[in-house]
Amino acid sequence: MQQFEIFIKNDKKKFYNNIAWIYLFLNFAVFIFLVFFDAYHYPALAFILALALYLLMRWYLVRTNKVSHLIDEFVFFIPAAGWLGLHNYFIAIGCILMGILYKLSLQKLQFVFTREKILKANFPKKEFAWNELNNVILKDRILTLDFKNNKLLQAEIEESQDISEATFNSFAQSQLG
Repeated sequence: MQQFEIFIKNDKKKFYNNIAWIYLFLNFAVFIFLVFFDAYHYPALAFILALALYLLMRWYLVRTNKVSHLIDEFVFFIPAAGWLGLHNYFIAIGCILMGILYKLSLQKLQFVFTREKILKANFPKKEFAWNELNNVILKDRILTLDFKNNKLLQAEIEESQDISEATFNSFAQSQLG
């Protein structure tokens, strides 16, 4: 069975990483402020220590080429635990949701083209029938899906992929025709 897996380039990864750093810095600044209050002194110190140790561990893993990014989605659970220690459940839930959204924003965007359907494989998953499309073209590393309801999806594919445009386009035309 012939099938094509195409990964779409995610140009917003740097923006999402910057938002994550800002979010972590704001949490860090609040906990630094809370260190100076007797009631919050130990939970705030525990958060600062946990975050520092986690970032040191990640820094070591980046330096030894075991991981590619300094932060990941799990770093958001550290401020969540800190806020739980301070009995502020609303902000803790917000930290957990930020971690989930961060994970979803960094996932690879993947389309799988089979004879039966087109599947957008990442969250949220979505299937498209070939009869919903007017045209599907891959040209100059740009994937174009032209839907019959006048929607148009265009995206650049990742450079690491080596897909024959002619083979893919003939496959797509045979499914459309």
